[in-house]
Amino acid sequence: MTQSSPKKILLMGHTDGLGGAQTAYRELFDFTITAGYTLKIINITDRPVADQPFGDKAIIGIVAHKVSGLFQKIKKYVALILAGVRARLYGPDIFVSIGLSNSSIFITRFLKAGSFKIAQDFIANRSQDEQIWIDTRTNFDGIAVQAPSMLEYWTTTLANPRGVNWLPCFPQPPVDGVLKTSTNKTKGKIKLAYFGRLAGNKGLPLLFKAIASLPSHGDFSLDLWGKGEEEDRLLKLAKDLRIKHKINFLGGYPGDREGAELMASYDSLVLTSTEMEGLPLILLESMAYGLPFMATNIGAIKDCCQNNPDSILVQPTLDNITIGLYLLIKRIETNDFDPARLKAYYDQHFSTTVMAARWQQCFDNPKLFFS
Repeated sequence: MTQSSPKKILLMGHTDGLGGAQTAYRELFDFTITAGYTLKIINITDRPVADQPFGDKAIIGIVAHKVSGLFQKIKKYVALILAGVRARLYGPDIFVSIGLSNSSIFITRFLKAGSFKIAQDFIANRSQDEQIWIDTRTNFDGIAVQAPSMLEYWTTTLANPRGVNWLPCFPQPPVDGVLKTSTNKTKGKIKLAYFGRLAGNKGLPLLFKAIASLPSHGDFSLDLWGKGEEEDRLLKLAKDLRIKHKINFLGGYPGDREGAELMASYDSLVLTSTEMEGLPLILLESMAYGLPFMATNIGAIKDCCQNNPDSILVQPTLDNITIGLYLLIKRIETNDFDPARLKAYYDQHFSTTVMAARWQQCFDNPKLFFS
């Protein structure tokens, strides 16, 4: 019996930055290689050619992300055409766009009819009247949302949800041997942390106001790891609320083992998003190291809080965040969280093995998967 050749996969995604979409792209690349598929990629990036990740052999296209001016727009259009021609010559069995974009929609027009086209969407509760969603449904065979609750939204919203299913985004694999230790916090300072961009949708002003409104019942601090356009505004707000002594702006956080050990050194992670979220990968990374968290009920965040006693889920309002923060601190003081239990929850629901099994199911028969 002749063994069939491995399926040919084409991935397209953003490489600039350290956000969830970029992490999902890198980790899906690694999964596809490890699983034995033949792989080519198209990078959306503003980096120079010499600074591309993944290695030259896999890349068949490099497309600029942000362009201005007629010359740059023409240059991007030419790059898209070249990438499209190479994609057609490659003839992938499956094309996956990590995120919705007009550039990936353009590439689909070059692919042969036999190529199954999948677009990953990271945004929950998107309007079905949004143009990028309409164009993506028209040009792709399947749309993969990030979590079950995002799929539930579309099955109740769309008259015909055929072609929509959920596929997880791979988080950064946890570093071996790193796990938060249980410590008695009755008298010591409680250390809370936020990891991510200082962006408008992250609800940090609400978190600051909640900290300012808490009764003075304990000694705690909040370390902000990340940079972004809201930094100056947040610095001023911390000063105006007279909580500057409790907030530490620490810039970009380290990676690899140093970053893992840093995360595991905290008592809890806080994420008070107010809009535009799928399932933030930072919460999965937090669970992998046994670090409990308080988060707001936005997007698909609730998916990692179901039957999870080491998480606190609150509504994205000042009163609810304040109450949640109070409960979080009290539970830390009473040593109510269990790092080993949380790590076991992660292993059961969100580990690389669990996620890889679902991607394997999709790649084995994408038509059935999205039917």
